[in-house]
Amino acid sequence: MTNTLIGYARCSTDKQDLTAQRQALIELGVPEDRIYTDLGSTSRDRPGLAQPVAAVRVGETMVVPQQARIA
Repeated sequence: MTNTLIGYARCSTDKQDLTAQRQALIELGVPEDRIYTDLGSTSRDRPGLAQPVAAVRVGETMVVPQQARIA
């Protein structure tokens, strides 16, 4: 069993920046290549969220820098 971390970051407009969220995930130990994102996503259709949800396996943990980013 592994303890792999998978991250998700989202901004609701394309004028916002994901840098702070990505940095928070990296500081928590999420590898950069395991961070999925949605930029400019205000609808319920979030392909960046669907990818990590599909990628998470038993023993892995999905990390979100702020609870509001997943809602």
